[in-house]
Amino acid sequence: MAPWMLAVANLATMATMATMSMPLATLPEGPIIAAWQNWGTCNETQTLRAVERGVNVVFWFSTNLVKDGGQPKVTGPIPDLNCVARVRQQIQEKQLPTAHLITIGGWDAPHPEDSFTGAEWFQAWHAWNQALPMPFDGFDWDLEGNDYVKSRWNVFSSKCMELVVDMSAAAKAAGYLVTMAPPQTYFSSTMPDFNRYLNNSDPDYHPDFHYRGRNSYAYWWAAAPPGTFDLVTVQLYETYAPAMQALSEGMSGVEYLRSWAAQFLGGWTINFSDPSLRLQGHVPIVVPQSRLLIGLSSGSPPRSAFFWPEEAQEAYMTAPEHQRPRGYAFWCIAMEDTNRSHRRLSFASGLNSFLHVRQDPLERRRLASQLKVRKEAAKDENFFFP
Repeated sequence: MAPWMLAVANLATMATMATMSMPLATLPEGPIIAAWQNWGTCNETQTLRAVERGVNVVFWFSTNLVKDGGQPKVTGPIPDLNCVARVRQQIQEKQLPTAHLITIGGWDAPHPEDSFTGAEWFQAWHAWNQALPMPFDGFDWDLEGNDYVKSRWNVFSSKCMELVVDMSAAAKAAGYLVTMAPPQTYFSSTMPDFNRYLNNSDPDYHPDFHYRGRNSYAYWWAAAPPGTFDLVTVQLYETYAPAMQALSEGMSGVEYLRSWAAQFLGGWTINFSDPSLRLQGHVPIVVPQSRLLIGLSSGSPPRSAFFWPEEAQEAYMTAPEHQRPRGYAFWCIAMEDTNRSHRRLSFASGLNSFLHVRQDPLERRRLASQLKVRKEAAKDENFFFP
């Protein structure tokens, strides 16, 4: 057995031992509307409103994996975990199926401490998670670069690359959800090349911008055991990403969303030629439709792309079914109901209008009223006919 295969087998054994009493975490059935929280926040009212409007996967934001006193430690701008538990309890009481994951990373955040292995990090994260008032269903990788172009965090170390693969495999084997949220150039169907750097530039489009990736997340997808990652959310709002370039050159938002999804789901091949990594050679990349989300945000054109929910709807409804994403994700819940171009912007409501994750609020109230009437009638019936 190859060394890397033995390592994966050992991770699976450790994960099984760690979670013998833990139920398997699953995503809600059907389409997905996911949303990130803002840094370190837990707003009960905003979160509950977003979930009622359609959000069925919440990415709480965020954690870092650091060394503290020689030991692996989960730290960072972590939201109030008692507040998180209260919100989740309310969502459960309203019978709104929703998955809850905690993000690892974020822009300017440190990359995971690579003096520990993926197996060691999973054990540390699992112990931290199980001690929470309400453990998370899994974690979402959102490792990115740093404002300082020469920062050590603008390159993924070889150990970090393998750590992410191994920690993800262990978590998945243990029954957790594992997702990733790459900026567009970190997992790009238009690039056959790969490197570990996050300060690349494009000679043909804003060459002075040195914060582009080159398929680092694609390595994690390809190197991990099949089925490790439950969702891949590609952030089309990355600064000066291909999405913004296409829009600036005159392509409509609808056409870009439709053509990009078709191209991404069609698959491509990447040449992994870094001798320091386990996976080598030309590797086919295929992300199933059931695992693809398109990441949206309010954007800031002409630096980053913005798509109205109506554009997403038209692109989705006019695409062949096999070329549609499973759903969408947006940054962020705290920015819902803000004004844009003299209009109120709600991604949750707009996306739900065609994905139908939740019932319309008026319809939900009507059904609740009917249920109340039935319950009252049942009480009367029991009174007269014991």
